[in-house]
Amino acid sequence: MKKIYEWKYDDNHSVQMPMATIQGAQEGPIFTVTSGMHAGEYAGILAAQQLIQTINPSELSGTIKIIPIISLEAFMMRNMQLSPVDSREVHYHRPGNPSGSYTEFQIDKLFELTKDSNYLIDIHAGEFAQALHPWVPVPLVGSEETQVASISLARGFRVEYIELKRDPKAIPALCIAMAEHGIPNIWVECGKNGIPTPEHVSINYDGVISALQTVGMLPGSPDRPDQIEISGRRYQINAGQSGVWHPAIKEGDIVDKGQYLGRLTDVFGDELETYYAPERSLVLYYWTSPAINYNRQPHGYDWHTGLISMITMEE
Repeated sequence: MKKIYEWKYDDNHSVQMPMATIQGAQEGPIFTVTSGMHAGEYAGILAAQQLIQTINPSELSGTIKIIPIISLEAFMMRNMQLSPVDSREVHYHRPGNPSGSYTEFQIDKLFELTKDSNYLIDIHAGEFAQALHPWVPVPLVGSEETQVASISLARGFRVEYIELKRDPKAIPALCIAMAEHGIPNIWVECGKNGIPTPEHVSINYDGVISALQTVGMLPGSPDRPDQIEISGRRYQINAGQSGVWHPAIKEGDIVDKGQYLGRLTDVFGDELETYYAPERSLVLYYWTSPAINYNRQPHGYDWHTGLISMITMEE
C-alpha cells in the first residue's frame, strides 16, 4: 500500500508524508525505514525508493514501512537542512508537542506513523553544502536489549566507522524518544554534497537489506563488513564571523593536534580567522560551501556558521 498522509497545521501549511507499507507473506516484526528528513540528502531518498520497488513480499516475514521523504515540503522547495516553514532542525525535536511549532507538529506525526515499529533506520547524508565521510551513529540509550539490537542494525553497512553514542546530550531527541519507546534505531550518514552517487545509494540499500536479514525478515546471511568502533567526543569548528571559508582538509582525514584546518577570509581574500585542530580527530564532514553567514542563526542553531564536524580519536 502506498499513501501520502496529510495533516493540516494552520491556514497556510500542512505536513505531507508519503509512506509505502509492504506486508510480507509470513508473520514477523515491523521494520521502518525513513529518509529525507533533510531535503537535500538524496542518497537515502533514492535508496528508500529502490527498497519500495524491489522488496518481494513473498520473501518477507513481517511488515516494512518506508517513508522516503519525511520533509516533503522542504524537498519540493530544494531547501537545505532547516525547515523552510519555521527554520528549525527536525532531527533535534522530540515528539509530544503537536500544538507547538510546525517542526514539532511534523515530528509528532512522524512518531505516530512509526511508534508501532520493532526496528527503525533513518537515513541521512551530506547536504548540498557538506562533504561527508560515510558512517553510522548508534544511539546507546534505552534498555540493554534495545542497545544491543541497535548495534546489530548497524553491522551490515559498508562504512568504515560506526559511532557508539552514549552521551544523551549528543543524541538527537527523536532517537532518544524511539529508544525509550523500546524501538532499536540507528541513523545512517552516507552521501555527500546532495549528490546521490550509485555507490552511496548502494551502501544505504544494501545496509537495510542486511539489517532485514539480521532480524530474520528476509532470507540470506547478512553482510558483516569490517568496521571500526569510535566513541570519542563529537565537536564542531564554527566561524566567529561572516566570511569566505577556505578548507585545508577533506572528509575522512585524521588530523593531529595543532594541525592547520583552514582559514576564513573577507570577500576580498584578506584573512580573518585561522583554525587548528584542538585534539587528534577524525573529520566526519566539512562544509564545502565558501559562504559563511554568522548572522543567520535562527533559534540559536549554528548550521550556517559550521566549518568542520569532528570526533576525537585515540592514538
